[in-house]
Amino acid sequence: MTTPDLDLEAVQAFAGRLQQDLAGAATTSMVVAGDRLGLYRALAAAGPVTADKLAAQTGLNPRLVREWLAVQAVASYVRYDPAAGTYELPAEHAMVLSVPESPAYLVGAAEIVAGQFLILDRLEAAMRGDGGIGYGEYPHSVHHGIERFFHTAYRHQLAQVWVPAVDGLTALLEAGARVADIGCGHGAATLLMAQAWPASSFDGFDFHAPSVVTARARAVEAGNPPNVTFQVGDATAAGTLGAYDVVFFFDALHDLGDPLAALVHARSLLRPGGILVAVEPWSVDRLEDGIGNPQLVLAYGSSVSLCTPNSLAQPGAYGLGTAGGPAHRVRLLEEAGFADARVAADTGFNLVLAATR
Repeated sequence: MTTPDLDLEAVQAFAGRLQQDLAGAATTSMVVAGDRLGLYRALAAAGPVTADKLAAQTGLNPRLVREWLAVQAVASYVRYDPAAGTYELPAEHAMVLSVPESPAYLVGAAEIVAGQFLILDRLEAAMRGDGGIGYGEYPHSVHHGIERFFHTAYRHQLAQVWVPAVDGLTALLEAGARVADIGCGHGAATLLMAQAWPASSFDGFDFHAPSVVTARARAVEAGNPPNVTFQVGDATAAGTLGAYDVVFFFDALHDLGDPLAALVHARSLLRPGGILVAVEPWSVDRLEDGIGNPQLVLAYGSSVSLCTPNSLAQPGAYGLGTAGGPAHRVRLLEEAGFADARVAADTGFNLVLAATR
């Protein structure tokens, strides 16, 4: 195709941009492989190391380890010394790739992106049909990646930033409150809260039974804290009415088939004066304000392939979306009958919404 007014420099520039994105996708697959095979952990402990020595330490195929290291070197994930023939993972990069306790740990996100490729056939069918993909239809890498990715923020933001941003909430949890965590998934946030506030009790609910099984296993690994339970329960029916002082939704509201009905039910779970907190991925109200933002590129990609199809597969099929901005979410809280619905904190990575019954 030829067009007289075609800007060939712009064509070349965009082709270069796409090549960069494709390189990022290829590197992401290698991040997942390196994580699963223990290569990043081995690199972090080894210092400068040759490909053959790294292969021997990990018990992996030497030829493929050498090629994997080449990807890491040309992507500038590791430092390559051509004179010595060694590769080294900088400590700063290890914080992102091999230290789960780090506030910058991002490997879980790579697992989620890998899962998006695994679901492409199902997504094509959904886009030609009713749009729905049930959460149970996604591969384990997605479920596991979600836990790992969000656990980083929970570990470093939940007790330190999110809860203190809501007036009176820290004191309430310290004194002893009954708390419901709706859409608890594998229970990462629930267990962290139980540890941080032992005087309070926490009930985690999720409609996905395998996730609840995993959450219970995580509780066993954590020493079976006596102030935690995990139960299978739909967001519009879980829990005991009027029994809770606080209801949380952690990165779950946008995944629900009927978020308004879930919020109405959450209000009914709360005692008078009880607090509702919904933590959502960061986003902006106007699409044009997010153009070029890589965080929102990831969020919208997840929305198309994961969160919105999951919502459309459930009763209500609301399809709120991962990145629709805070204003829509505040309106939902108001429509559900909550008072003083507001954005209590905007961290640049998450939106903390709060309201009172």
